[in-house]
Amino acid sequence: MRRCLLDDLMAGAGRLAAEPLALRPALAKRLIHEAHAAHHFMRRHGVPHPRWGNGSLMTRALGDGPRTSGLCLQSLAIMAWEVAKFRHENMQRGHGLSQRGELCYDLPNSRMDHGRNQSKTDGG
Repeated sequence: MRRCLLDDLMAGAGRLAAEPLALRPALAKRLIHEAHAAHHFMRRHGVPHPRWGNGSLMTRALGDGPRTSGLCLQSLAIMAWEVAKFRHENMQRGHGLSQRGELCYDLPNSRMDHGRNQSKTDGG
C-alpha cells in the first residue's frame, strides 16, 4: 500500500462510517489489503487496478463511491489502528515495506517527504 496520510485515513473513515460499528474493523482490514494489492498491481503493470485504484487507501476507500455520512471519530480511530497494525505486522515479517530506512515515518531522522508529487525524472 502506498504511504498512508491523513487524507487517506479520513477517506477510509468516511467509508467505514456508512457501515454498522461491528463491521467496521473487518471492512478496514479489507480496504487496506485491497489497497496494498492495488499498489502491487500498479507497480507491476504501470496502470491503476481497475477496481481498487493506484494503491492509496484514499482511492480504494472512494472506489465504492463518495462517502455519504459525516466524519465519525470512532471510524477514524478504527482505520488508524488497522493501518498501524498492518504496518507493524508487515515490518515484523519484513514483507511489503521498503527496506530503506529514510522512507519510514517512525525513524527520528526521517525526511517526511512523501513522494506523491515527485516525477520519475527527479528520483521519486
